[in-house]
Amino acid sequence: MARLGRSQPIPATIRGRLRYSRVGLNLAPFEIPTEWPPISVVTPNVNLNLAAFEIPTEWPTLSLTRERRLTLAAFEIPTEWPPISVVLPVQPGDAMTGNDGEIEWNGTVWGGGQNLYRITEFDGWEDLPGIDSGNVERPSRHGSYSGRKYAQERIVTATIQVHDDSPTFVQSYGALRAATAVGEDDTEYPLVITLRGETLLAHGSITGRIVPTRLVGVGIVPVTVRWTCSDPRRYSLDLQGATVPVNTPTGLSNQGNTATHPLIRLEGPLTHPTLTNSSLDRALEFNLTVPAGKVLEIDTDNATVTLDGVSKMSTLTGSSVPVGDFVLAGGSNTIQYTVTADGSNGCDVLWRHAYL
Repeated sequence: MARLGRSQPIPATIRGRLRYSRVGLNLAPFEIPTEWPPISVVTPNVNLNLAAFEIPTEWPTLSLTRERRLTLAAFEIPTEWPPISVVLPVQPGDAMTGNDGEIEWNGTVWGGGQNLYRITEFDGWEDLPGIDSGNVERPSRHGSYSGRKYAQERIVTATIQVHDDSPTFVQSYGALRAATAVGEDDTEYPLVITLRGETLLAHGSITGRIVPTRLVGVGIVPVTVRWTCSDPRRYSLDLQGATVPVNTPTGLSNQGNTATHPLIRLEGPLTHPTLTNSSLDRALEFNLTVPAGKVLEIDTDNATVTLDGVSKMSTLTGSSVPVGDFVLAGGSNTIQYTVTADGSNGCDVLWRHAYL
């Protein structure tokens, strides 16, 4: 990338008798050949800050005589950019090898053909969780009025067989015991399972561990671990992303079989934004202005709306659905983004395919 610049007046060496006591010299436009190193960042949201650095610049020697036009010869400015380092957080599934029957729990991998930790069975991953029915009994006839159905939390169990008849058995079993300890707070961690070539993600916490000890003497312990996932949906590992231009209906696809909650970012400047999912006839409208350089973040999963960390839920208009009800249904969704002013940066939408 080349930069265009113009110099300041520079000292000159004068030969001969001149009519003026001061000379102002203007350089013609020139270019600085500068090439950035290749930067590859794979993440939906990153801020890359360069440390302060200097460009060493040495101007060529200039000499002036009377009534002479100055022409600079071509010259280069050596520029060395500082080292650039981008550190991305470890993502769910990064430690997996891709083998079938593999489980990754908060970065620890079991199964998938290992000899030390073998998965002998697991349940609850493909099952449909229990259903809470919103049906209401009819008071004067058979049956009930149909109501909304909601899936209950998902319970997943897996039997992990520790197979180590060497002196390291204590360490092998101790590592599994440490990985399946009860958490200190209500944080849920990623649970990733590969089954028949399909890898999906859930978030849960350890709620059970059963350890029969009858075969400990020969270095075999079948440990049954139970996870409880408050959100019963399972998600694609890859985070999807798209930018919806202002006043341009755009199709977004949730390839799963149930609704998913997107994360939405609106970069200013913009005024009075409205988001509409015409496939579900649902809209979010906000009576506010977002300045240039600021981002309004709409987290539909947690039902929050923030600008610089400050809640803007009070700006939601009465024509809107609750923030938590603005979802991408399974299949195709048509999203439209409108504003009353600006909004040229568009609307960024991030989501995962969701499955029940």
